[in-house]
Amino acid sequence: MPSIVWSVRRRERPSERALSAAMSALAVFFLLEGIYFSRAFMLSCFCMAACRFVYGAVRVREFEYTLEDAKLSIDRVGDRGRHRLHEIPLADVEILSLPDGEAVLPYKKGGVRLPKFDYTSYREDVPWYTLIAKENGQRVKLLCELPPEAIAVFRRKNAGCVRLN
Repeated sequence: MPSIVWSVRRRERPSERALSAAMSALAVFFLLEGIYFSRAFMLSCFCMAACRFVYGAVRVREFEYTLEDAKLSIDRVGDRGRHRLHEIPLADVEILSLPDGEAVLPYKKGGVRLPKFDYTSYREDVPWYTLIAKENGQRVKLLCELPPEAIAVFRRKNAGCVRLN
């Protein structure tokens, strides 16, 4: 079976850009204050620059899904390379449904509490799905954007988990 690979790029929110610009401007402002008035401002300049660096490093931009050999893998692709987040065999998938489907109603707010991981792009025109699976002996809830080819593979390998009605 050939592997299916697709990537999802998370849309940047306007608030993220404004926050990043504000942190950079404050770091420069504190640097100038430290040069002209007192070196005590250098600590706040360093702290603001460190916050800006950490914010830029932690902010996730792109995910890559790989479906091969009856296994779904989700990787985070960043500036410092690729990091494997999840690797789930299709046999361990319990439910694949639309986010408002009847099969996932018990897992909504106030119901069964599972660790939730969101790997969507936040675009309104792209459909996304809720996937409940066992990973390392623990049930997890994944929000994923799946192409039709991947859903067809899910139906072929584990037909009982797909509940798109």
